[in-house]
Amino acid sequence: MKKLSIITLIFLLSGCSSSGKKSIDKLYFRFPEATKNSIDKKIEIKRPQAMGIIGNRPMVVQTKEGGLMQMQHHFWLDSPKVLLQNYLEDTLGKEDETNYVLSSTILNLEKDNNSAVVAIKFLLADKSGNTILNKTYKQQAQINGESISDFAHTAQRLINEIVAQLVDEIQ
Repeated sequence: MKKLSIITLIFLLSGCSSSGKKSIDKLYFRFPEATKNSIDKKIEIKRPQAMGIIGNRPMVVQTKEGGLMQMQHHFWLDSPKVLLQNYLEDTLGKEDETNYVLSSTILNLEKDNNSAVVAIKFLLADKSGNTILNKTYKQQAQINGESISDFAHTAQRLINEIVAQLVDEIQ
């Protein structure tokens, strides 16, 4: 009986010990560096909205069945809502006295198989609430590579393209 308890104790302790597996590091990614544009409108940039889980820090991938899933080890440096607001402020300028208000909603910011998909809806209104622009920009591009870093770089390029289109339309 004593031998059986010792063997049982050894099995229990070996089951609780470290298996020696290396822990997976968490990786964080930024939005692209903004390029300052000179536009004649002074725009207040409201905090963007985001559809569901897209506004959270974990990166989002689309499953084969079309569902969205948050990644466990790959994150945006901050919420995409904050990152987009900072990016827009750096691009369009942050003004004290404004004549216009820019609202935005992130509709897609995800990896779909070997593609990156980014869609953002923008609403530009004057201070009286009259709509100047109400448009959704959607870009999709093949990812050059297989890593999440490659996805982040492709998403960054798409964000640059979308904001460049927005700037062209509001000038």
